Amino acid sequence: MRFKTLGLDRYGCFTDRRLAFGDARLTVILGANEAGKTTALAAVADALFGIEERSRFNFLHDYKAMRLTATVAGGDGRELSFTRLKRRAAALVDPVSEAPLADDCLAPFLGAHDRRAFLDIFGLDQARLREGGRKLLAGGGDLADTLFAAAPGLSRIAALRERFREAAAQTFNPGRRTASNAFYRALDKRAAAQRRVRETELKVDEVRAEREEAERAAQARAVAVAAEIEAGLALRRAQAFARAAKELRIIDAEQAVLDRQGALPQLATGFCEETQRLLAALATAGETCARAAGEEADAAAACAAIAVDDAILAVAAPIAALDEERAAVEKEVKSLSNRRTEAAEAGARLDAIAKGLGLAEVAALRARLPGPPLLARAERLVGRLAATAALAETLASDRAKLAEEHRKAAAARAGLGHVADPTPARRRLDALDGAEERERALRLADHRLAAGRDALAERVGRLGLGTADAAALAAIALPATAAAEAALRAVRAAEEIVSRQTDSLRQLEDQLAQATARLAVLTGGRPMPTEAAIAAARRSRDQLWMQVRPLALGERAAAAADRDAARDLDHAMLDADRLADERQTETQRLAELAQAELKIADLGVQLDAAQRRLKEAGARLAATGAAWRTLWAGGPVLPADDAALAVLREAQAVLAARETLRQDAAAAEAAREAVRWDRAEAERLRAELGLAALGEAPLRMADLRAAVEALERRFRDAREHERDLKLLEARAADVTTRERDLADQQQAAAAEAADLFPRLAVRADAAAEEARAALDLWREAPALATALATAEHRIDGIERDKAAFAARVDDLVAQTGGRQADEDGFAAVRRLKARLEMAKQARAKADAAAEALAARRGALIAAEAARTRAESAVAAVVAQAGLDRPEALPPLIERLAAAAAATRRLTEARARLAEDAGDRGEDELRTAVAGHDDEALARRAAEADAAHAAARAARDQAIEHDTRARGALDALEQREGATRAAQEEQDAVAEIAAAVERFTRDHVAARLLSVAMDRYRERHQSPIVERASRLFAALTDGHWSGIGVDYDADPPRLATLRQGRPVAVEALSEGTADQLFLALRIAAIEEHARRATPLPFIADDLFVSFDERRTECGLRALSELGALTQVIVFTHHEHVAGCAERALPGEVAIVRL
Repeated sequence: MRFKTLGLDRYGCFTDRRLAFGDARLTVILGANEAGKTTALAAVADALFGIEERSRFNFLHDYKAMRLTATVAGGDGRELSFTRLKRRAAALVDPVSEAPLADDCLAPFLGAHDRRAFLDIFGLDQARLREGGRKLLAGGGDLADTLFAAAPGLSRIAALRERFREAAAQTFNPGRRTASNAFYRALDKRAAAQRRVRETELKVDEVRAEREEAERAAQARAVAVAAEIEAGLALRRAQAFARAAKELRIIDAEQAVLDRQGALPQLATGFCEETQRLLAALATAGETCARAAGEEADAAAACAAIAVDDAILAVAAPIAALDEERAAVEKEVKSLSNRRTEAAEAGARLDAIAKGLGLAEVAALRARLPGPPLLARAERLVGRLAATAALAETLASDRAKLAEEHRKAAAARAGLGHVADPTPARRRLDALDGAEERERALRLADHRLAAGRDALAERVGRLGLGTADAAALAAIALPATAAAEAALRAVRAAEEIVSRQTDSLRQLEDQLAQATARLAVLTGGRPMPTEAAIAAARRSRDQLWMQVRPLALGERAAAAADRDAARDLDHAMLDADRLADERQTETQRLAELAQAELKIADLGVQLDAAQRRLKEAGARLAATGAAWRTLWAGGPVLPADDAALAVLREAQAVLAARETLRQDAAAAEAAREAVRWDRAEAERLRAELGLAALGEAPLRMADLRAAVEALERRFRDAREHERDLKLLEARAADVTTRERDLADQQQAAAAEAADLFPRLAVRADAAAEEARAALDLWREAPALATALATAEHRIDGIERDKAAFAARVDDLVAQTGGRQADEDGFAAVRRLKARLEMAKQARAKADAAAEALAARRGALIAAEAARTRAESAVAAVVAQAGLDRPEALPPLIERLAAAAAATRRLTEARARLAEDAGDRGEDELRTAVAGHDDEALARRAAEADAAHAAARAARDQAIEHDTRARGALDALEQREGATRAAQEEQDAVAEIAAAVERFTRDHVAARLLSVAMDRYRERHQSPIVERASRLFAALTDGHWSGIGVDYDADPPRLATLRQGRPVAVEALSEGTADQLFLALRIAAIEEHARRATPLPFIADDLFVSFDERRTECGLRALSELGALTQVIVFTHHEHVAGCAERALPGEVAIVRL
């Protein structure tokens, strides 16, 4: 199959773009980035196999509008034009009539290929080429792997085999035990379960021992806890005595301190703190007075040192005014030269304008300056003059064009002649819509009917029922399939029951034989001491005793037989006693004998029941067999097996197919009538349109559509020409009207120009361009005249301001002491301004110094008052303490503070002592610690601490032992036994079985794939390797001589040849490996194309890793593939197209997007 055209009507970024493919062996589609190469590439597959459900190429046209059009040609010369739409039903339509096409209309062109097969077999891009090259390098040239990697559509077989191998290795690895293997995990799980079974079995002795140990541990814990509590109490007592001795010493020491202080005055609380504060305030007030006196003296000196210029301060306002005026006047004086330059330039430009307008001097120009209304009126007049001139030229041009167009339109209409209305023909053609499809469907239906009848006859013959055809088969009374299936199930159930009963009877007979043999073993040798044997022995003994009893009692005389009877009696008594004794010692043997006899009796009963059930099952089997034969009474009787059901189902299917064929034949006859009408109507329409008669040829609606469309085009052309002629005549009339209006406008403009232009020094008959130039000069003149007047006015003003400023400066300088030498008015004002600023600063400093002096004098007065208040407060405190002078206060404060601190410490010590003593008083504690020093008390506390630590350790150990014992007992009581562990063991066994099953499946699948790959290699290696060898030599431009196969390796390996010497595949560069893979792929596609319907080969940017020389070689190799199928190369790179044109001149088509 080949593409003739591919229309990207509304797809991706394309709208109404059509790609035409010629007969060249190689087509290169070149597109820059974002030119739509990827879109066109996707359109190839979408056109053939349908636009994908969630296409990403709807960014410009929505799904409903997406549309692709293509024309394809088959290998037998047939062509098909179709349009592909984005919808689920009727996605293929005729590109001209939009009539739906059959869904399978592309099947003859596509063969057995679907989208995936097309992309896998006939598609190759850069990524897949590089992946193939990498696999060649990684695989080391394994021949089977290499052929499968390059084979069309089979590249995933090797990967599938590796997945099966990996899955099998993850399940079980015979060579190495790995914890990650499922088999070994299940094996370890079973071993662990078996271990738990052994560990979780409860024993009576173990439970008793654990309970006794738990009771002992609980008792030991209680004893240890009581001992620890007692040791803790002893430790607290010893520590309390040690702390009490320390506190008693502190109490005695602080009491001694209080005694040493002697009698102290009774003063208010806080006396010491208040007195210290007053003394500190008195000292601070004295320091403040001294500091204030010094600061007051410094401020008076600073105030006297400042001198103020009162003379300059008296004229401060005039100086400030002159300084402000100075800046403005000085700036104007500096700009005086610029103003004079501006005046000169404006005068020169006005002089040039005057001369341009033909005036003698600037004064005349300034006297005739027009006002804005006059200039606006003149501007409008010039615009009308220019517009009328341009309109005159336009009208002349339009009239010439109209005349030429009218001549052409009249000639075209005359050339068409009389044209009939095509509407009736179009209606008749529309009535024939779908005629081709109906005729084609009829032919296809006839073929299908014929093939169906042949297939039906073959199926009837294969049934083997002795019928000639399907009609004869329909006459046979065959049983219903459901009834036959039920009867067959009944026969099989009966056979199964007979088989089971036979097996059961056989097993019972075997068991009876075994039980009888066991009984013979038990009863062999000496007699068994059974109840019956003992009773028999005793009866024999009693009978003999009855014979000799009268002799023993003296009731009769001895006889000759009495000696033998006495001897027999002795033996009988011994036998009876022995049997009785053996019964006591052989209880087990007797029990087995009884069990054997009971089992034989039970087996006898079971054997009778089994024989009875077997007989009943045989009768049921005979009944089901008779029922089966009754079902087939109307025809041949088949054996009761699956083959009979298969024959019955096939017969039913044949009858259903026969009915379907009859219905299809009736539908075909109805369609045949419609086709006859279509052909008759088409023949009449062809005759009216001047087309040749069809005869026996198939309907060709394209001819009729083309003829009707041609008729419609002529009719439309004629109407358009007539409409154009009417429009041209209307436009000519409009031009005439516009010419009359233009003449009126030109006359009015000439009259206004005769009145207006002389006032502006312009000729009355001047052209618009001349008048516009004069107006431009007049528009410039007023601004220049204004600028000249302004400049002259400003020059005069600057001169006046300069003279007035100089007079005022002279007056002020005379008042302040005269002007310095070479000093102009501006410098004098700046000097006076600086002097004034200095005087202002001196005045500000003097004022600040006076304020500071007043503040310092006030601070000195306040400090002296504060010192007086502090002295009065200290005197009051001295009197309160009963002292005669303030100097006695510090020693008294020190004594009072020491006494207060000792009292506080004494109170704290007694509080701590009370906390440690508990119920004991201070005297009791003194008595308890009397005669013991600190070392002895510390030793007692340390001994008590050690004893408490030992008791605590023993308690902790006892608690830990008790906890372990109770935990062990609880764990023992909570055991669930070996049931769960046994279940886990069974689960592990099931997992082992599942792992073995998975390993077997995956391992066998991998082996089967390996065998299939080896068979594929053996079948295809010769033609593919030979062709690939030549292609590889061509692709590498002769640098490599080909490829070969090392059959001595296991498995056989592919090798490249350089100068006849083999080189391992893994030694190739990446680019050369890509070229080797491309050679193998082309050879495989050629082999595939010879055996199946070839589709276009689509290559996407294959030559990224190729240099230009090898790119040309690659394009030549693809052109050789083009002899078998169409080859289309998509690329972004301009140089690829250049290489194609150089390598294949005249044999390549370049399509640019």
